[in-house]
Amino acid sequence: MKADYTPLFIRYREVARLVWNLGFWPDPELRTVQSILAFEDAMARLFEGMILLHVGCGGRVERWPSGLGEPANFRIAINAPEVELRVDRYLPGGSHEWGTPTLKILPDSCSLRFHCFMDWDQSGPRDYRLIQVLIERFDERPDVVGRLALLELDKCEIWFDDEDRGAQPRKESWL
Repeated sequence: MKADYTPLFIRYREVARLVWNLGFWPDPELRTVQSILAFEDAMARLFEGMILLHVGCGGRVERWPSGLGEPANFRIAINAPEVELRVDRYLPGGSHEWGTPTLKILPDSCSLRFHCFMDWDQSGPRDYRLIQVLIERFDERPDVVGRLALLELDKCEIWFDDEDRGAQPRKESWL
């Protein structure tokens, strides 16, 4: 069954922004590589609790923000007539060069999977208005399949399709 989880992702985004912008960024001593790594680990645990458990996908996010791996199938649906997709020149796992190429996409012209939220400056205030997506299908440009790309969050919706991965129904539990 498909379900729109955009509001849940937006709530997660707000929590992540709040933690970084009010907890880490105001203190210059907390803008170190070690603090950024600690923040990313905290955001991975929050993602597990706020998103993965909510949709019935247990498990750990091993590397954040570099992706979810396979525990969840969050699909991107374009909600604007035409959207700009900044494709990474390189395959995932190395350095990034965003916008090589920049492609205009129409709804239903490609298949995209949520990868993570993204901001250009990792040590400055964060907005997370961009999301990284993995291109799984692109009818007009099969050469970009398998690459990451950037997309504005307000131009899309994030859907979960548990039938694609054979998920079990969500189980409620009391602590």
